[in-house]
Amino acid sequence: MAASAGRALRIKYDSGSGAVAIAGAKTDSFSIANEPINITDKDDSGVQTLLDDIGTQSVSMNVEGVLKDGTLIALAANAAEGTALHDFEIDVAAIGTLSGAWFISNFDVNGAEGTDPTTFTCSLTSSSDITYVAD
Repeated sequence: MAASAGRALRIKYDSGSGAVAIAGAKTDSFSIANEPINITDKDDSGVQTLLDDIGTQSVSMNVEGVLKDGTLIALAANAAEGTALHDFEIDVAAIGTLSGAWFISNFDVNGAEGTDPTTFTCSLTSSSDITYVAD
């Protein structure tokens, strides 16, 4: 497997006409969580036993950067109108892509006096199946 630069990890939004990297991103990150199914009983002599299956799997991702367009603001603001799930993908160069539907769980915009730009942070969590395709 080839190593890649951190800037090659990109979170992208797909409005239906192809996935485009989030404008102004400085930091993209993601985490895969697999919750086990615990089937430990009295016959296991006090040793935890897990079912060979996943109880719940989720993928969360975060993106932080300089606010350069209104795409994420519009998606977050429209969640109350019944459009809370959106297609995103996580592109890890030379390794693969995770894609599926995500829910914007948090979106913050920060502005300061002086020479600092307006910045944003956005947290998203997966809904339903996430597809992984290796490069």
